[in-house]
Amino acid sequence: MHTSSSTAIRREIGAPRATPRDLQALLNLTAGVSAAFLGWQVAFAVPASFGGLSIDRLTALLALLVSVVGAVTFRYSVRLLDGNPRQGRFLVLLAGTVLSALTLVCAGNLALLFAAWIVTSLGLHALLTFCDDRPESRRPARKKFLISRIGDVALLSALLILWRDWGTSNLADVGEFAARPDQQGTVRLVGLLVSMAALAKSAQFPFHSWLPETMEAPTPVSALMHAGIINAGGVLLLKFAPVIARSPESWLLLASVGSLTVAVGMMSMWAQVKVKRTLAWSTVGQMGFMVAQCGLCAFPAVVLHILGHGCYKARCFLRCGELEPTAADPVAPRRGLLLGLLGAVAAAAAMSGFAFLRGVDRSPSPSELSIGIILSIAIGQVWVAVLGRPVRGAGRLALRSASAVLLTVAASVAAAGLYAGAARFLRPVLGDLPQPDGAAAWIAAAIPALTVALLAVLHAWLPSLHRTAAGRALHIHALQGFYFGAIADRFVDAIMPPARRANEGAGHA
Repeated sequence: MHTSSSTAIRREIGAPRATPRDLQALLNLTAGVSAAFLGWQVAFAVPASFGGLSIDRLTALLALLVSVVGAVTFRYSVRLLDGNPRQGRFLVLLAGTVLSALTLVCAGNLALLFAAWIVTSLGLHALLTFCDDRPESRRPARKKFLISRIGDVALLSALLILWRDWGTSNLADVGEFAARPDQQGTVRLVGLLVSMAALAKSAQFPFHSWLPETMEAPTPVSALMHAGIINAGGVLLLKFAPVIARSPESWLLLASVGSLTVAVGMMSMWAQVKVKRTLAWSTVGQMGFMVAQCGLCAFPAVVLHILGHGCYKARCFLRCGELEPTAADPVAPRRGLLLGLLGAVAAAAAMSGFAFLRGVDRSPSPSELSIGIILSIAIGQVWVAVLGRPVRGAGRLALRSASAVLLTVAASVAAAGLYAGAARFLRPVLGDLPQPDGAAAWIAAAIPALTVALLAVLHAWLPSLHRTAAGRALHIHALQGFYFGAIADRFVDAIMPPARRANEGAGHA
C-alpha cells in the first residue's frame, strides 16, 4: 500500500518514468565504460573523438572519478530517500548532474564544453535548493548561482575570443595555436579569462563563502559537490594547460588567489567544531591548493590532487554521521617547530636522493622547487606526530626516531614517484609544455611556498595563541570565516533584494 501511494504521488508531481534501478544501471554503465576507456588508454594511449567528446588518458582518469563518485552517491541517495514522495525527482536531478559533469570532463568541442559547464551549474543549483522546507539553504545557493554567472561570462568571453582570433571550436587545436609566437596576445587574454572562470567555479577567494554555507543540502549533494563538481575549475585549467603555461599573468593570478584561499580555508577549518563545516572549509583550502598548483603549471600534481581529494571527500561526506571531531594533546610550539623543520629537511633530502637515482641532473625549475618545499613541509609533520610527545626511555625514543625517518623516506619517495609517474602517464596528452621561467615564475612559485610555511608556523603556535586575547580573537574571526560570507550576502541582497528572493522561493515551492 505504501509503495502504490508513493507511486501515485510521484505521478501527481510529474516525476519522470525512469526508475531508480534504471538510473543506477545507467550510472554503473558509465563507470564501467570509463574504466574500459582508461584501460584502453593505459595500453595504447591513442586518443579518440566522437560527437564532440574526446577520450584520452586525462579525460579517462577524470571520467572514471566522476562516474564512480556519481554511482556511489546515487546508490546512497536511493537508501536515504526511500519512501520520500520526491525521491524520483531528486534522483533524476542527481543522475542528470552527474552525466553533465561527465560530459564536461570529456568535452573536446568548445561549444559542448560551455553547454556542459552551464548545465552542471544549473543541476547543482537545483540540488542545493531541493529541500523547500529549509529556507536557510536558499541564500548560499543564490550566492553560488550569481557567482557562477561571473564564471560563465568569463568562459564565454574566452571562447568567443578563440573563435574570433583562431577560428576553431576544437579544443585539440588550442595547443597548436597557443605555441605560435605571433598569438601570445590572445594566449594571455584567454589565459586570464579562463583563470577567472575557474576561480569562480571552484570557490576561490573572494567567491568562496557559499561553499561552507551549503550544509543544509542533503548529504549526497554535499558528497557530489565536494568530491566532484567543485573540481570543475581545475578540470577547465587542465583542458587549457597549453594556454595557462604560456600566460605569466595567469601564473600570478592563480598562485596568488589560490594561496590566499588556502590561508583563509585552513585557518577557518582549524576553528570549526562541527564535522561537516570542518570538511567544507577543508575543501576550500584544498581547492585553493589545487588552483595554486595550476599557477605553478604543475599539472600532473593537479590531476593527482583531484583524484585523491575526490575519493577522500566522497568517503568523508557519505559517512560524516559516523565521524566525531578528534582533538589530540597539543605539542609544545617550539618542539613542534623544531621537529617540523627537521622532518622537512629529511623529506627534502629523500626527494633529492630519489631524483638523483632517477638520473635527473638539472636544477629544479621554480615550480618544481615550490612543489618540493610544500611537500617537504607537509611530510615534515610526520616528525611532529611521531616525536611530538616526550618519550621515556632511550629505547622507545630510538624506535620512534627510526619510525619517523622511515615514514618520511617512504612518504617522500612515494610523493616524488607519483608525480614522476603522473607526468610520464600524461605526457601524451599534455605534451612538452614550457616550464615557467623568469621573474613572474619565481614570484608565482614563492607565494604558495611562503603561504604554506607561514601556515605551518601558525599551526604550531595555535595552542599558545589560544591563551592570549589576540589568539582568542583570531579563533572567533576564523570560526566565522572572517566574515567574508556576510560581505558577500550584502552584494547578493543589493542585486536580488530579500523580498524578491522570498517571493521567488514561495513561487518555487
